Amino acid sequence: MHQWIKRSNLKPGMFIVSHGSGTFHSPRVRVGTHIRSLAQLEDLVPQGVEDVLIDTSTDLSLPTELPLGAGGGVDAPSSDMADELPFARKLYSEALEYVKRFVADVRKGTDIDQGKAATLVQSFIDSVFRNEAAAVTLFKLRGIDEYTYTHSINVSILAVLLGKHLGLDKPSLLKLGLAGLFHDLGKARIPLSLLNKPGKLNESEFQAVKEHPLEGYKILRRQQDVSPEVLRAVLEHHERHDGSGYPIGLKGAAIAGFSRIIAVVDVYDALTSKRVYKEAMPPAKALSMMFQWRGQQFAVDQIESFIHCIGVFPVGSFVRLSGGDFGIVAGANPARPTRPQIKVILDGAMRPRPPQLLDLETLEGTPAAQNIAEVLNPAEHKIDLERFFSA
Repeated sequence: MHQWIKRSNLKPGMFIVSHGSGTFHSPRVRVGTHIRSLAQLEDLVPQGVEDVLIDTSTDLSLPTELPLGAGGGVDAPSSDMADELPFARKLYSEALEYVKRFVADVRKGTDIDQGKAATLVQSFIDSVFRNEAAAVTLFKLRGIDEYTYTHSINVSILAVLLGKHLGLDKPSLLKLGLAGLFHDLGKARIPLSLLNKPGKLNESEFQAVKEHPLEGYKILRRQQDVSPEVLRAVLEHHERHDGSGYPIGLKGAAIAGFSRIIAVVDVYDALTSKRVYKEAMPPAKALSMMFQWRGQQFAVDQIESFIHCIGVFPVGSFVRLSGGDFGIVAGANPARPTRPQIKVILDGAMRPRPPQLLDLETLEGTPAAQNIAEVLNPAEHKIDLERFFSA
């Protein structure tokens, strides 16, 4: 539907059809593009123009969401890992079944059960507040054949974790978690054969995949009572700080805060996941790579906040200690991120040994002091870490 509006009311995301009345003094100028930024607006519509014709059916503009808080710090867990992990594992299984169901609903063209989604995300929030480490550990339990579904769950939980670190209140965390759960909704309209193609996508295939943020936005916009913050994050989660993203090509502060959070955790989970066509990247290596992209794909404070939140050596990382033994990062030391807590599980020959919890920060300066010598990919050593998490 076409509508005339004042130039002063234009904002990023709107689709400009044309401007000008078609007279000699005001010739009709066809534009035919979305506004990517206010700076670009100067090139699309000169200052002297008063009225602009827009297409409201392809309007991608949304209200700006609430600003992020100043930061919430790190709370002491209110439940032990051993107590929380079974609950978190059960919750993850329930979430997996729900995601499979809503993806099937989207493919059939039926409405999504948003009430169930809200209940699940609220449970994610509660679990994260009880024990962050247990929630993060669950990412190690995913299967290659179910990445399409587990990725949405992981992004939702990671977004809640980062949002909590940034100081968002629980109502905002609920919206953020829903945005994470639904961020790849549009992929339900893309054939699995294309999503899981082993080789490199050709240009037409890549363009088809790039349609998923806009497709997901359109699907959710037809649902009842979806908040603007969720809609905008679904639409913008592939936008990048330097303007190289899609579908609009927004840049810097033009990308909403929720969208920036989803973008970071989406990339992190994708890098650290095993896929048909690639092995999982160790978390520390993924974070190092993402850090190199600061100021380009991600704002500097954006990626630094995420690394501070999840730790230089994220919980669940498989490491070799300087003393020769192998272990799992079991907890972070926020003040000393390079010296986390380690659960030692294997000796120097990779033979099981009685689990022992070491706090590398506490041991510093003692004869028993150790460092993390190397971060390893457990799959390369044919080691299943799941059986050690609650040992």
